Amino acid sequence: MNPLCQPYTSFKHVQNISDDFLLNILEANMKTFLDWAFLCVGGWFDAEINKETIHGINKHSQLVPVADPDYTDGQVWQSIRKDWVWEKGVSFNGTQPIEISIVSVNGTVIPNDKSQYFVNYPQGQIVFNTPQPIDAIIQVEHSYRHIQTYRASDSPWFNYLQTNTFNTSNPDITRLEDGDWSIAGNHRVQLPAIIIESVPRSRSYPYELGNNDIVIEQDIAFYVLAENKNDRNKILDILRLQQDLTFILYDTNEVSQNDAFPLDHNGDLKTYISLMYPGLVDTYPWRKSFIKNMSLFEIDSVAPEFHRGMARATIEIIS
Repeated sequence: MNPLCQPYTSFKHVQNISDDFLLNILEANMKTFLDWAFLCVGGWFDAEINKETIHGINKHSQLVPVADPDYTDGQVWQSIRKDWVWEKGVSFNGTQPIEISIVSVNGTVIPNDKSQYFVNYPQGQIVFNTPQPIDAIIQVEHSYRHIQTYRASDSPWFNYLQTNTFNTSNPDITRLEDGDWSIAGNHRVQLPAIIIESVPRSRSYPYELGNNDIVIEQDIAFYVLAENKNDRNKILDILRLQQDLTFILYDTNEVSQNDAFPLDHNGDLKTYISLMYPGLVDTYPWRKSFIKNMSLFEIDSVAPEFHRGMARATIEIIS
């Protein structure tokens, strides 16, 4: 054996500096798990072209143009609520989220064809290859998540906390030069939301005699932000009830090497048969994990339309 590769001169369990390790894998899995699990209990709303909202004026299915510096004016159109549902095969009480199949431009139906436009599901946008008139009426039937989840480590250099995003009569929606909706979608956090972050509390101890396996306990914080106490309390209770949950983590390194992440760099589905969360777990299993403890902290109301709380979980993993 090459002496430079002896165990005492190199890292243990590390083959590539580019790989994800425990913290990144854990955060990515928790986001994917929460997104899927909330859908399984009905955590989405449908935006239908012919369906009015309780606020009137703008329908949730109607899009507004976005001044995106990476595109020509008229190419990018976004909905009032971002984070569109892209998952397939999930259902609740016999219903499923709407699968985006058509876009209506001034009443003319355009099929879902990447040669004419692509869908950015996380940002809730339709991006046309050819710019559309700014005064066009563009609608798309879709479903959007009731609760948005974010990884703290993926946050851009600034985030704007956006409230009142279900109110389609808000005049700020059509203000393209200033106001909340003039900020790019990747900088807007809409409520209710959960921010996932690894926190500096961890410990490890031997798993058994005779091998190098260890048991790792890592704390994860879930910061819950909402516009009303009901949503905040409900989300915190849902998280609290996950104590003693056992679930499998998928290997983000294997998924990356096989180019198996379901969304591409534009936020669009790669293929119709993209792997959903259960498929990722079944195809690329990594470690079994266990939620050992779940505690609630810092539950308070900062303002009439801003309520927050934190759930903190200890995740046990055998590595």
